Amino acid sequence: MDTKTLKQVVAIFEKSQLSSMNLECEEMKIQMEKKDLAQTAVQQEEIVAEDEDFITLKSPLVGTFYASSAPDQPPYVEVGQEVKKGDVLCILEAMKAMNEIKASQDGIIEEILVENGQMVEFDQVLMKMRDCNDTACVDCQ
Repeated sequence: MDTKTLKQVVAIFEKSQLSSMNLECEEMKIQMEKKDLAQTAVQQEEIVAEDEDFITLKSPLVGTFYASSAPDQPPYVEVGQEVKKGDVLCILEAMKAMNEIKASQDGIIEEILVENGQMVEFDQVLMKMRDCNDTACVDCQ
């Protein structure tokens, strides 16, 4: 197999939905694998304090916002709901991978700024949350 053909095989594999491929020809054996995108962790650095009253949840990637795990399921969170650190807040779909976005701390959902099925941009504010560690938060006491 010449270099040009090998490059074409690699390019086709990269564009495909295959997760692995083994190829044997002439005197060559090739094994290729892709990382599982669904298992790729989304960094939780999207939580940043915007002001003293609210914490904003920003999108860590470009994708589609889903409020629930399926169309016939209730949303993960609603306005006024108390959430605990690690609770799933929403799903962002990017490149056919479903990425769970989780709360990085305890709080109360104050506002959801996007609609189910809406495309979101990187760093777009998705939700606002009140900090339950704040002594002024009487709802969490």
